[in-house]
Amino acid sequence: MSYEIVRRGQSSPVLPAATRREISRIAAETKIEQSRVQSKVMVGEFAIQEVGYIKAIQHQAEQANPDAAEAIALIVNITVQGVARRLANFNNDWQ
Repeated sequence: MSYEIVRRGQSSPVLPAATRREISRIAAETKIEQSRVQSKVMVGEFAIQEVGYIKAIQHQAEQANPDAAEAIALIVNITVQGVARRLANFNNDWQ
């Protein structure tokens, strides 16, 4: 006698229409929230890269103009604070 597994039709219970709609709504809200989180992560990563670039430019400018190092540092710090402030605003806008 040979035994083999035979796949049958799905045996899941039929869900009421209201339940199916609720599941669809929850799934859509979950995807929206995932998109929000991913957007915040991507913008944050970009901001970090930009700050790294600005700091590299600062180093180059200070090497080229040692007398202006203090002014360059002030400009860079103000710029970095602006980037951080804009990032905070972006995160607050996407809540």
